[in-house]
Amino acid sequence: MAYIINNNDGTTLANVANGDVDSNTTSLDLIGKNVDNYGQYFNNNLVRLLTNFSYNQEPRSPQIGQLWFNTSIKRLTVYDGVSFKPTYGATVSGTPSITTSTGDIWYDTINGQMKIWNGLAYKLIGPPVSVLYGKFGVDLPYNTIRDDDTKVTQKIGVIYSNGNPIALMSTSTFSLSAKDGNSYLNYNSTSSIVNGITVAGSVDVRGSFYINSNYQMSSNRVLTAGIDITAYGDPTDPDVPTAITNIEAGNIAISQFLSLIFTTATNNTYQDIGYPIGSDARVVCYYSSQSPTVRRFHLIYDPLHPNIKMWRWWDLYYSNALSTFTNIVVN
Repeated sequence: MAYIINNNDGTTLANVANGDVDSNTTSLDLIGKNVDNYGQYFNNNLVRLLTNFSYNQEPRSPQIGQLWFNTSIKRLTVYDGVSFKPTYGATVSGTPSITTSTGDIWYDTINGQMKIWNGLAYKLIGPPVSVLYGKFGVDLPYNTIRDDDTKVTQKIGVIYSNGNPIALMSTSTFSLSAKDGNSYLNYNSTSSIVNGITVAGSVDVRGSFYINSNYQMSSNRVLTAGIDITAYGDPTDPDVPTAITNIEAGNIAISQFLSLIFTTATNNTYQDIGYPIGSDARVVCYYSSQSPTVRRFHLIYDPLHPNIKMWRWWDLYYSNALSTFTNIVVN
């Protein structure tokens, strides 16, 4: 008479004939009736259960809920119907676990990222960018960097983008060897590293740029041309009304000659490059042998002629020479 072996839910798992041993349906040997030396199979089953099938390969024909101690990683795992998952710690796999509980941690081996299950989905812990795109952010150099002259070890951080080093962060100024320069700055020559950040490529400033809190440059600004305003009077005349008149005359002249100085969309004859609305332009104005003065204009749409650009004086600057507000800034 055959033995009918049932699952926990009552369904039939195996049908073991009289005198047979089923070694395929599960990880245990299912013993039929009247099997010789049945005690051998029985005791082997007990050892497997006692050790949770301890081995470096998973047991054959696992059942959902079955435990296996993986000797390769020294960890107890449980079969979820698809694969064996760790019963504690992080799941280390290229795919997430099918069965999850809030707080479960998964190390995604494909993207090299740690994630945690919040009850609804896996949320990223880090790093923020997949390793498939290469290294991002600041990291230590992969070798010791020394001053090429003194051979003193330097404290360096490397800034990466898409796996490529783009800058060095240093706590001191030193000479970088040609070998390290080629590795980190794509510059096969000895180079000077500053106390701060040394960038391998270009620096494009779209906003304002300051050095030691002093304004240096900003976007859409260009020093375009110079004009001699000697003919329009002395802007430092002690007679303030006369000086103001001379300054205004110079400003009017500058405005009249803007078509010769600037290249804008309103002047096809002299246009080389069209500047966007909001651009600032500075004119260096020379007067006799005095130091140059700077006149600033702003590119706007002409209020009286829609869609026509015009250079217009912008802002009022204080001039120590006149003790009043004027349109001239003395260098």
